[in-house]
Amino acid sequence: MRRSAEETRRHILDVAGDLFYSRGVRAVGMDLVIGTAGVANATLYRQFATKDELVTAYLVTRNEDWWRRLREATAAAPGPRARIEALFALTRQDMATPGYRGCATLNVTSEFPDEDHPAHAAAVAHKTEVQTWLSKQLREAGDANPDDTAGKLLVILDGAQVLAAAMATETPGDHMIQLAEQLLDARLPASA
Repeated sequence: MRRSAEETRRHILDVAGDLFYSRGVRAVGMDLVIGTAGVANATLYRQFATKDELVTAYLVTRNEDWWRRLREATAAAPGPRARIEALFALTRQDMATPGYRGCATLNVTSEFPDEDHPAHAAAVAHKTEVQTWLSKQLREAGDANPDDTAGKLLVILDGAQVLAAAMATETPGDHMIQLAEQLLDARLPASA
């Protein structure tokens, strides 16, 4: 079956993404991506000139997919608190998935600590967007200090993901939901 350039690009990203997520970015060489994707060297390098470019594209694409999933999960939410709760429920659902290895974005920041690396920058941009989204929801819900609460919710969210991956248990997900609810109860007016 012959693929279009866009289909080939997406196929390579899907294969590389599965490998990067399951094994770690640094542990996956371009030869493994080429062999697993079943594409020629020239095909991969025509789409992605370097591994750094491939890693960055993987992360950007994965985060775009995550935002799409969040929009779907929050579409029927009756208000801002329900949208925040939907975010935590979506994360909890991800954490219960077999093969869960934590947040791909956090994994990339760990593997690429150099702030100038394009994948690290894409990861930080995503986390900043999530915190901004949380702040917006909290502001709409009447939180007196939405930026502070958003920061705390992000710590709860990301901390639970790291622990769930490290411990291979669902307990951090359960605690994440409880802590987020407690914080929302403390920070939001009863009408929210």
